[in-house]
Amino acid sequence: MKTPYPNPERVPSLWFPLVKKFYQEHYPSGKPNKAEPIWVLRQNNSKIVCSLRLKRFPDAQLLTAMVTDPSYRKIGLGSHLINSIHDQLNLLPSYCFALDHLVSFYTANNFIEIETDRLPEELRKRFQSYKAQGRKITPMIYIST
Repeated sequence: MKTPYPNPERVPSLWFPLVKKFYQEHYPSGKPNKAEPIWVLRQNNSKIVCSLRLKRFPDAQLLTAMVTDPSYRKIGLGSHLINSIHDQLNLLPSYCFALDHLVSFYTANNFIEIETDRLPEELRKRFQSYKAQGRKITPMIYIST
């Protein structure tokens, strides 16, 4: 049976220019980093339609820069991508700083809201810095199912 969604792929270094272009077009502040795991969904094995990266820290990771091409939103690609990398999210405690209007999306995908003081120190400092800049974000942690 053919899956209705494309399979997630971890980005090899050769694809980095394509990922960089995708972020420039759809999420300029989500600057990709070659050293960090980046996962994508591609339409027909070519065009990137959804992406996220996992920023690694010594004892945790941060799901960040999740973006779906606007013409492919609201069809479940983001949920599919998160659920498809379940094993990766379980390697280390996995956090995200959800934009407030996306908390329900992340909650539906096994993240729960946490108090800021539950964040590892390095993530807590980063979160507090973002909040001081006026970002409307909520700290969340991935819960294995």
